[in-house]
Amino acid sequence: MKSSHLAFLWGIIFLTLTAVQAFLISKTGRCSCINVSGTKIQKKTIQKLEEFAPGSSCSRTEIIATMKNGEKKCLDPDSLHVKILVKMWKEKENKKKKPRTGNKKQQTKKAKKIKKAQHPSPGKTT
Repeated sequence: MKSSHLAFLWGIIFLTLTAVQAFLISKTGRCSCINVSGTKIQKKTIQKLEEFAPGSSCSRTEIIATMKNGEKKCLDPDSLHVKILVKMWKEKENKKKKPRTGNKKQQTKKAKKIKKAQHPSPGKTT
């Protein structure tokens, strides 16, 4: 009887330790990038560039480039080449977000039409 109680106790301890370990692993999280690419990447081959700041799931900055062929590469955020690439990418994205004011020729044509409509046309008087 004592051996069955002892086996039961060891089973409970084992399950408790396994649950605690799983909780700690999920709490610390994981980084998406295990290895970073040291090779230079041309801007024209990139489809999307994502920058992830350090947070609860990962303690370091991660930069992930999605290439036009679908491949994802982790870039070294401390590399000068990558810093320049990220800066250029952000400038490109900011230009896309700015609303366009329209073509100046179209605006002047509309203004002329309005001016013509405002003036009374000389017509026949009776």
